[in-house]
Amino acid sequence: MFKKIKGGGITTHIFFLLLFLVVPILVFPRPPGEPLFILNRPFVQDTIANGMLLCFFYLNYYIFIPRFFFNHKYIVYTSCVILSLIIAFEFPHLIVTHLLKMDMDLPEFHTHIPRPLHNRSPFFFLFDEMRRHLYLFFTATFFSFLLRTREHLSQLKEEKLKAELSSLKSQINPHFLFNTLNSIYVLSVMKDNKASDAIIHLAGLMRYVIKDANDYKIPLQKEIDYIRNYIELQKARLGNTTYVRFECSGEPGSKEITPLILITYIENAFKYGINPDVDDCIVEITLQVTDTGIRLYVFNKKVQVPYGTESTGIGMSNTRERLKHIYPERHNLQISENKETYSVTLSLQLI
Repeated sequence: MFKKIKGGGITTHIFFLLLFLVVPILVFPRPPGEPLFILNRPFVQDTIANGMLLCFFYLNYYIFIPRFFFNHKYIVYTSCVILSLIIAFEFPHLIVTHLLKMDMDLPEFHTHIPRPLHNRSPFFFLFDEMRRHLYLFFTATFFSFLLRTREHLSQLKEEKLKAELSSLKSQINPHFLFNTLNSIYVLSVMKDNKASDAIIHLAGLMRYVIKDANDYKIPLQKEIDYIRNYIELQKARLGNTTYVRFECSGEPGSKEITPLILITYIENAFKYGINPDVDDCIVEITLQVTDTGIRLYVFNKKVQVPYGTESTGIGMSNTRERLKHIYPERHNLQISENKETYSVTLSLQLI
């Protein structure tokens, strides 16, 4: 329930604390001449009240909002807030009056009250104090709600992306696996040495999906190996009527990348650029590793695909959302399409 506050969150919390402590002094200044001393009753009472409001801020942030408000228990949430308001307003007064037994009558205070204020009703001072406490209380409520809601939305988006990634991993096309296994069987019957290579590529592909793809970031080299295994398996099951070219240049080094962020565009090229019944199918893939990132270029000639494999656009849309969330301002995606060809150029900044 209690999660560690991330770097950006720490800055926000510090800003809130400064706002919480400084603004009341500027907006609600005390009468001229009133001493700000630790034994001064107003100072002690305000210190206790601010401490309680700070406790309420984190109670609201960590317990009330996630347990009650986000679970649609609005009556319970409202009751907790109202009860907290009453406690925050009354408890400091009770502590100072009955426990610390600090006298309300401070000679220094009264001797410095400006003449016009002497004619004010006691309710004026009570109202002014209530107004200040209400300001602080609702400030604490607003900011705790704002920060928690923002974090909640971020968590929902993260969970959505994880679900999409999980779905992506589970969507290894069964037809692709079946055709690959069938191709390996044919190669083994023909005692072709390519059968053992195909088995190695398939094992590498499955190992990546089951193990490595669970991580948030993986070495770029593993992602390249996965792409290479996938392409080699595609080439093993395709006939001579298909031209497939894959070029990879540059040194991955210690660069890391989000898993399965590139494969969607490569799968799309094979899905809609390959038809065993069509001659001259072309798929070209170029992956260039630069000093700061990568550049992926995927090209395919459009062919008439079998019935039932028409594009829904879900995979491409999900990948776009993942790019926006994981690599904001650090990616450039260009898609070029006409009646005969389709190409994708993706640049990612990894450092």
